[in-house]
Amino acid sequence: ATTLTGLNPYTQYSCYVTANTSVGEGTPSKLKTERVVETVSSSPLSYTLFPVPGSPTSLFANWSVPIPRNGFITGYSVYCNTSINQSFSAQVIGPNIPTIRSVVNGTTLAVTFSTGLKPYTQYECYVTANTSVGEG
Repeated sequence: ATTLTGLNPYTQYSCYVTANTSVGEGTPSKLKTERVVETVSSSPLSYTLFPVPGSPTSLFANWSVPIPRNGFITGYSVYCNTSINQSFSAQVIGPNIPTIRSVVNGTTLAVTFSTGLKPYTQYECYVTANTSVGEG
Protein backbone atom coordinates (compact mmCIF):
# COMPACT_ATOMS: atom_id res chain seq x y z
CA ALA A 1 0.00 0.00 0.00
CA THR A 2 1.07 3.55 -0.61
CA THR A 3 -0.37 7.01 -0.08
CA LEU A 4 -0.44 9.54 -2.91
CA THR A 5 0.09 13.12 -1.74
CA GLY A 6 -0.18 16.52 -3.39
CA LEU A 7 -3.52 15.73 -5.05
CA ASN A 8 -6.14 18.40 -5.69
CA PRO A 9 -9.35 18.32 -3.61
CA TYR A 10 -12.50 16.98 -5.26
CA THR A 11 -10.54 15.85 -8.33
CA GLN A 12 -11.01 12.47 -9.95
CA TYR A 13 -7.88 10.40 -10.53
CA SER A 14 -7.35 7.05 -12.26
CA CYS A 15 -4.49 4.75 -11.25
CA TYR A 16 -3.16 1.30 -11.92
CA VAL A 17 -0.33 -0.70 -10.39
CA THR A 18 2.45 -2.67 -12.05
CA ALA A 19 5.16 -4.83 -10.55
CA ASN A 20 8.76 -4.28 -11.59
CA THR A 21 11.40 -6.99 -11.48
CA SER A 22 14.84 -7.43 -12.98
CA VAL A 23 13.08 -8.97 -16.00
CA GLY A 24 10.88 -5.87 -16.56
CA GLU A 25 7.51 -4.39 -15.85
CA GLY A 26 4.56 -6.71 -15.24
CA THR A 27 1.00 -6.52 -16.47
CA PRO A 28 -0.93 -3.48 -15.18
CA SER A 29 -3.75 -4.03 -12.71
CA LYS A 30 -7.28 -2.96 -13.54
CA LEU A 31 -7.66 0.80 -13.76
CA LYS A 32 -9.20 2.20 -10.56
CA THR A 33 -10.84 5.63 -10.51
CA GLU A 34 -11.56 7.58 -7.32
CA ARG A 35 -12.36 11.18 -6.42
CA VAL A 36 -10.42 12.98 -3.68
CA VAL A 37 -12.66 14.21 -0.85
CA GLU A 38 -13.96 17.76 -1.01
CA THR A 39 -12.76 20.58 1.22
CA VAL A 40 -13.98 24.13 1.80
CA SER A 41 -14.10 26.21 -1.36
CA SER A 42 -11.82 29.02 -2.31
CA SER A 43 -13.32 32.53 -2.45
CA PRO A 44 -15.74 33.55 -5.20
CA LEU A 45 -14.14 35.67 -7.94
CA SER A 46 -14.95 39.05 -9.48
CA TYR A 47 -17.25 40.18 -6.67
CA THR A 48 -19.05 43.48 -7.28
CA LEU A 49 -21.70 45.35 -5.30
CA PHE A 50 -23.93 48.20 -6.54
CA PRO A 51 -26.92 50.14 -5.22
CA VAL A 52 -30.14 49.41 -7.11
CA PRO A 53 -31.26 52.62 -8.87
CA GLY A 54 -34.47 54.00 -7.38
CA SER A 55 -34.40 51.68 -4.35
CA PRO A 56 -32.71 53.06 -1.21
CA THR A 57 -32.92 49.66 0.55
CA SER A 58 -31.63 47.35 -2.19
CA LEU A 59 -28.19 46.18 -3.26
CA PHE A 60 -27.20 44.25 -6.35
CA ALA A 61 -24.29 41.82 -6.01
CA ASN A 62 -22.70 39.51 -8.54
CA TRP A 63 -19.72 37.17 -8.53
CA SER A 64 -18.17 34.28 -10.40
CA VAL A 65 -17.88 30.78 -9.02
CA PRO A 66 -14.62 30.09 -7.17
CA ILE A 67 -11.69 28.44 -8.89
CA PRO A 68 -10.85 25.92 -7.63
CA ARG A 69 -14.23 24.94 -6.22
CA ASN A 70 -12.71 22.14 -4.08
CA GLY A 71 -16.11 20.44 -3.96
CA PHE A 72 -19.75 20.71 -4.93
CA ILE A 73 -20.94 24.26 -4.22
CA THR A 74 -24.09 23.96 -2.09
CA GLY A 75 -24.68 27.70 -1.76
CA TYR A 76 -23.19 31.08 -1.01
CA SER A 77 -23.31 33.36 2.02
CA VAL A 78 -23.26 37.14 1.74
CA TYR A 79 -22.24 39.19 4.77
CA CYS A 80 -22.57 42.96 4.99
CA ASN A 81 -21.66 45.44 7.71
CA THR A 82 -21.90 49.20 8.12
CA SER A 83 -19.47 51.56 9.78
CA ILE A 84 -21.81 51.68 12.79
CA ASN A 85 -21.82 47.88 13.18
CA GLN A 86 -25.25 47.21 11.69
CA SER A 87 -25.03 43.87 9.96
CA PHE A 88 -26.93 41.93 7.34
CA SER A 89 -26.38 38.43 6.04
CA ALA A 90 -28.14 36.16 3.58
CA GLN A 91 -27.86 32.57 2.46
CA VAL A 92 -28.01 32.19 -1.32
CA ILE A 93 -28.84 28.59 -2.14
CA GLY A 94 -31.06 28.69 -5.20
CA PRO A 95 -33.12 30.92 -7.46
CA ASN A 96 -36.29 30.89 -5.29
CA ILE A 97 -35.21 32.46 -2.01
CA PRO A 98 -37.64 34.74 -0.14
CA THR A 99 -36.55 38.42 -0.17
CA ILE A 100 -33.66 37.65 -2.52
CA ARG A 101 -33.82 37.51 -6.30
CA SER A 102 -30.99 35.52 -7.83
CA VAL A 103 -30.06 34.69 -11.39
CA VAL A 104 -27.54 32.03 -12.35
CA ASN A 105 -25.93 32.56 -15.75
CA GLY A 106 -23.19 30.06 -16.54
CA THR A 107 -20.59 30.60 -13.86
CA THR A 108 -21.84 33.97 -12.60
CA LEU A 109 -24.43 34.51 -9.87
CA ALA A 110 -26.32 37.79 -9.54
CA VAL A 111 -28.40 38.63 -6.47
CA THR A 112 -30.60 41.56 -5.46
CA PHE A 113 -31.14 42.07 -1.71
CA SER A 114 -34.36 43.92 -0.98
CA THR A 115 -34.94 43.48 2.75
CA GLY A 116 -32.83 43.74 5.87
CA LEU A 117 -30.97 46.83 4.67
CA LYS A 118 -31.22 50.34 6.11
CA PRO A 119 -32.03 53.09 3.58
CA TYR A 120 -29.18 55.28 2.32
CA THR A 121 -26.58 53.33 4.29
CA GLN A 122 -23.13 52.36 3.06
CA TYR A 123 -22.34 48.65 3.43
CA GLU A 124 -19.13 46.66 3.12
CA CYS A 125 -19.89 43.13 1.97
CA TYR A 126 -18.14 39.88 1.21
CA VAL A 127 -19.27 36.56 -0.20
CA THR A 128 -18.26 33.00 0.70
CA ALA A 129 -18.90 29.76 -1.15
CA ASN A 130 -20.15 26.73 0.76
CA THR A 131 -19.52 23.02 0.25
CA SER A 132 -20.74 20.14 2.39
CA VAL A 133 -17.52 20.59 4.42
CA GLY A 134 -18.29 24.22 5.27
CA GLU A 135 -17.73 27.84 4.28
CA GLY A 136 -14.70 28.84 2.27
